[in-house]
Amino acid sequence: MRRQRTPRRPGRLFLSTDRAGRRREQKDDLAPIEKRMPAAPRGKRLPAARRIGKREFEHMTRFTAVWIVAAALLSASSGRAEWTMRVHHGGTATEFFVAGIDSITYYDNMPMVLVPAGSFIMGDGGAYCGVDERTVTLTRSFYLGQTEVTNQTFRDAVQWAYDNGYVTASADSIGDNMDGSSVELVDLAGTHCEVSFSGGVFTVDSGKANYPMVEVSWYGAAAFCDWMSMRSGLPRAYDHAAWLCNGGDPYGAAGYRLPTDAEWEYAAQFDDERLYPWGNEAPDCGRANYLGCVGPTSPVGSYPGAPVISGRPLYDMPGNAWEWANDWHRCNLQTVAESDPIGPETGSWRVLRSGGW
Repeated sequence: MRRQRTPRRPGRLFLSTDRAGRRREQKDDLAPIEKRMPAAPRGKRLPAARRIGKREFEHMTRFTAVWIVAAALLSASSGRAEWTMRVHHGGTATEFFVAGIDSITYYDNMPMVLVPAGSFIMGDGGAYCGVDERTVTLTRSFYLGQTEVTNQTFRDAVQWAYDNGYVTASADSIGDNMDGSSVELVDLAGTHCEVSFSGGVFTVDSGKANYPMVEVSWYGAAAFCDWMSMRSGLPRAYDHAAWLCNGGDPYGAAGYRLPTDAEWEYAAQFDDERLYPWGNEAPDCGRANYLGCVGPTSPVGSYPGAPVISGRPLYDMPGNAWEWANDWHRCNLQTVAESDPIGPETGSWRVLRSGGW
């Protein structure tokens, strides 16, 4: 999961849960994650930027949230990153290197990466349902979590929420308890869940603190963002009755939230012809966690070969777990706003990005 935030600091932060090489649609509720999907080529963009149209249930191993990904600090040889991204803004193009941007900032002890405002080409003409490419501009900079949300980070947040009466919990699940909502947030009995509950206390399985939090519904990802906001003294972004983000204006939210579909794709892109973050070579077990190649999940930040995508130290984007985006799914980008798109008002499927197994 990754989260974004829009507080009193410059930019906005995201929190993300599922980062795989593709865009995926999924129901709001929990979906079974029985297999891994390989990171697929996207032409001139990161695998995560491609849209997948199969509407089948799959578990997300990550969830997107108001905060970008939390990740380890990146070290670049020779003082500059291997990859760069050209950001088009105000009629000029600026090329950023990791070493040239003060990009890693800690909020609530979580590393966030600054993504500067700019324009990019969104979509993939060869993907499912003929998604057309078009230029989209994001007018506001934002912060995105450097990695997926870890089990330990989620555990600490949900324990706070439980102690304050914002959630209900049993050995099998975590339920919402805000604004009259009682939707399921987390399937604690899920096959891959590594957090448990007993006697009023949430516990992370031994050795799994730094693994991505999984078995989380879209509602759980959004609720997590709100817990982080409230703990920080910031206004929460989501109404838990209608589940709108800031009344339908996610870009104006003042706390943590899930990244929009456009924000996620923008942060994931790179500026050359490579098929994958590391180049054009086929994926292997040392570059991404996919198709059962490695296992259910890996510790966040496990794939240093692909963290400098877009000139920013974002980890594991080609695969490890799916990541929730804020938007409802749409098939045709011709109706997408040219600036700060927010997705359809309603729908049957939420967008999942990145890749899983």
